Amino acid sequence: MNKKFKNIDFQKIEDMVEDDLDFKNQLLEAIEIAVTELEATYLRGIEERSLSLIKQARHKIKPTLGLFDLERLGVTLGNGKRLMTEEGFSEGIDAHIKEFREAVQAVLEEVKTYR
Repeated sequence: MNKKFKNIDFQKIEDMVEDDLDFKNQLLEAIEIAVTELEATYLRGIEERSLSLIKQARHKIKPTLGLFDLERLGVTLGNGKRLMTEEGFSEGIDAHIKEFREAVQAVLEEVKTYR
């Protein structure tokens, strides 16, 4: 991925929580849980070659992607959707899995650091 996409927009979180530290921690935990669940379900879908499971994982994370501007992860999921729709589970899937895991880890690391 050549263009630099942000992993998460913490300003959106700050705007939502209005200095409520408990609420901020709840939001950050919810993001961690959603991204971790996405990773497990999405990778299981690839392993099982189940486009319906992959689609379910993508749709479940959509609100989180938009609300907190998880650009890199969203772009990676879009790239994976195109890859799997056009080429199925071809040899390009390994590179996509690597890119996906890196995007997930980047979000989780930034959230952990932000706490």
